[in-house]
Amino acid sequence: MATTAHAVAMRGVSKSFGGVKALVDVDFAVDKGEVHALLGGNGAGKSTILKILNGVHVPDAGTIEVDGVPLAEHTPEAARRAGIAMIFQEMSLIPTLTVAQNVYLTREAKGSFGLIDDRTAERRAKALFDMLEVEVDPNALVGDLGAGQRQLTEIAKAISQDAKVLVLDEPSTALSVSDVERLFAFLRKLKAEGHAVIYVSHRMDEIARIADRATILRDGRHVITAPLSELPVETMIGHIVGRRSRGLSDVVRGAAAIGEPLLELKNVSGMAKPRNVSLVVHRGEVVGLAGLLGSGRSALARVICGIDPIVEGQIHVAGKPVTIASPKDAIDAGMALVPEDRLRQGVIAEHSVLSNVTLAMLDRLASGMFLSNEKARALTDEQMAALRIKAASRDSAVRTLSGGNQQKVVLGKWLATMPDILVLDEPTAGIDIGSKSEIIQLVRELAKVGKAIVMISSELSEMLSACDRIVVMSDGRVTDDIARADLDDAETTDGDPVTRLQAAERKLQIVIQKALTRSDAHVH
Repeated sequence: MATTAHAVAMRGVSKSFGGVKALVDVDFAVDKGEVHALLGGNGAGKSTILKILNGVHVPDAGTIEVDGVPLAEHTPEAARRAGIAMIFQEMSLIPTLTVAQNVYLTREAKGSFGLIDDRTAERRAKALFDMLEVEVDPNALVGDLGAGQRQLTEIAKAISQDAKVLVLDEPSTALSVSDVERLFAFLRKLKAEGHAVIYVSHRMDEIARIADRATILRDGRHVITAPLSELPVETMIGHIVGRRSRGLSDVVRGAAAIGEPLLELKNVSGMAKPRNVSLVVHRGEVVGLAGLLGSGRSALARVICGIDPIVEGQIHVAGKPVTIASPKDAIDAGMALVPEDRLRQGVIAEHSVLSNVTLAMLDRLASGMFLSNEKARALTDEQMAALRIKAASRDSAVRTLSGGNQQKVVLGKWLATMPDILVLDEPTAGIDIGSKSEIIQLVRELAKVGKAIVMISSELSEMLSACDRIVVMSDGRVTDDIARADLDDAETTDGDPVTRLQAAERKLQIVIQKALTRSDAHVH
């Protein structure tokens, strides 16, 4: 009996970017009529392999077959012709058009005079949703739909193009519990009809419910492919975490000298997130905000620093209530936010180190109506020395610096405002392990001189290396508040630092996954 071809078979796929190996000889196969989970931590290679499958990147080595047919060309158009569709939450939908118009965009039905026939599109879209047993009004404007129905519209659009393989990347991030249930019912229907679904999510509870098999990548390499029945949550987390680089495990955290409360949040809520968050951060303390994408960590940072409005609750700084209605209010209150996207929000890449470091301080560096060049140079030199910024000179353009040194320039800009409270959103994103270690060490040094620091990071090993306490968030709420020491395993305290860090990360991952279940129960 002949073997049925895989829906997708990727063999020996490798890809490097500027000498960095993103994928090394990876095999990845998905069968028809299955939901296959693709798992791994940040930097594991998930996005790269999916972009190769979708024709966005060309592999350096390896082969790709769809339904047994080799892909000879690596372009998005070739992938679409082969029947591969990447499902975005709403990126390709036009809010001012109806559901039916979006589903058949660029493939509109035409009437006898060559005019667009919207009624035929509506009838076809309704038949498509009926077949998939979901309720979405084909006449509704996409802009009026909830996140769940936009997601279903996106999937219906792919199905209408005869897509055989659907890729869903973190599809539930913006969905309610009921929307997730509708999405799952939809995916089970597609699976029964022989479609292959690749499902990417950090939510292990979802993976356990919807996936038939899982493939786990780590550091660009294939770790395991197995049925979900053989992969309990703890086993999945163990494979995802693996053994980390020594770079972070060697960071000396040291005992924190905790002082008085500097930042207090009392039942703080934003427009959608955060929700009723109470939190205290002391002088000399680094508090980490942990949670998955959509948990509300960055939303909380934006509310604290006046970028998004506070709807309810109070913020106290050094024991006194403050009104934070704008970033300027936050700066005046002694707070500074180091944003996640340093190139778009943190620095002006074409400008010099001096221009960037002094940007938030221009009013304080003025002598009369003019900027004091002497003060600007002195301040820049001070920050470059304190943060060990490596640049040819203070006049070097920031774009010529390494990623780690660019991040130090962002830190220097805000430290120049002399804040007591620092909010760091993904401070080590996109920089190499050596620079990450140096940034984490800087965070510890800043705490040691009395700063109160809130740190958001998707890299749990970084958070465990930097923080004295870790607050877990899910769906905008605080679910756990854990002392860093409580995550150390008594059995591994005397062992290898890498092993200790790995054990702590596994424990924290499990806490985060359990928080999701409690959060979903709260919604019900």
